[in-house]
Amino acid sequence: MIKTAIIDNRLCIRCGKCIQICPKDVLELKNNVVLSTVEECMLCSHCYSVCSTQAIHFDENVLHTPLFKTFKYTPKVIAKDEIDKNNFVNIIRSRRSIRNFKKEAIDDSIFNDLVSFGISAPSGSNCQNWEFLIINGNKKVWNLASKFKDFFKKINKYAKNPLIRNLSPLFMGNKLKKYYKNNFKSVETALDEAEKGNDLLFHGSEAVIICHSKEDGSTPLEDAQYATYNMTLLAYTMGLGTCYIGYAVEAINKSSEIQKELGIPIKNKVHAVLSIGYYDNTFINHPLRKPKKIKII
Repeated sequence: MIKTAIIDNRLCIRCGKCIQICPKDVLELKNNVVLSTVEECMLCSHCYSVCSTQAIHFDENVLHTPLFKTFKYTPKVIAKDEIDKNNFVNIIRSRRSIRNFKKEAIDDSIFNDLVSFGISAPSGSNCQNWEFLIINGNKKVWNLASKFKDFFKKINKYAKNPLIRNLSPLFMGNKLKKYYKNNFKSVETALDEAEKGNDLLFHGSEAVIICHSKEDGSTPLEDAQYATYNMTLLAYTMGLGTCYIGYAVEAINKSSEIQKELGIPIKNKVHAVLSIGYYDNTFINHPLRKPKKIKII
């Protein structure tokens, strides 16, 4: 398995574009032949992307073009002057966080396509360390929510006790006090609703997507956010709604028991959790935003 660019010098015209664009300077022209100076590169494939003669390729077991099964896809680089900016902005603004879902199953092939598109996102140093766990099926999601219920019951029990809350800064800083101020009431409400069979954590979604990774990448959190946001955009075009669930991220990372039950390696950290499902909502207007804060120097 070759983990660097493979150059067919029969097709290469020695234009030098691949050498110029390589971020790690691992390509060179030597004796009128372009070659890689390393056995393993960062696999960004910039060289492949600028080659007009198809002289550069990679081992298909190392890098490949995403394949989609639920819709027809024809790869094409869209030049900037071909982009309808008005339509592009409207598409992005039309995606909303959804908290009301139909009881309608999602085929596994859709998740494969969502992940295939998700991992086309950029990643720090091109690490691409992301891993995805899909919980597909409303009953499975409810069972997962029940595990979180037990976790938050314990947290709320500690936060509710004024003695523990006031002594907590001695051994855990102000985390418990902040939790009591900002989260206690909403979690208490969610716990009460859970006892009635209502899922306020995942909003009764049909599935949950968990993105996790090792911590040895340069920007693992940002990588996961990019990838999962890509997924939310494609999901929108499929009639699927999504919502980021911050409480679930916190609970999994704090509970080795939940992490173990989910089969997430203990050395990995969860960076994003999405609820996902088909929805009925029809939006007439784009959401309004708070005034932006910007400083240009």
